[in-house]
Amino acid sequence: GTRAVEHLRAVMTELKVATVSSQVALNAFTDFAITDPTLPGEITPGEHQEPTLFELLDDLIAWSAAFKGVRQRLAEAETAGA
Repeated sequence: GTRAVEHLRAVMTELKVATVSSQVALNAFTDFAITDPTLPGEITPGEHQEPTLFELLDDLIAWSAAFKGVRQRLAEAETAGA
């Protein structure tokens, strides 16, 4: 999975899609707590994964804030063209 992420990141870059450079390899069996399969579970990463996970989420928040204006302008342009 980790190598697939690296490959996909290169593909997405060529498609001019913004990506975050941080990545965390979480295990479906040990890093998620699922008590009821019909409900979302909880992420329960190990302590050694938390700093990288927080870095990834901080990067994601920064990118989404940076692109907020772009999304708004695209929505306005779509509304004006309709």
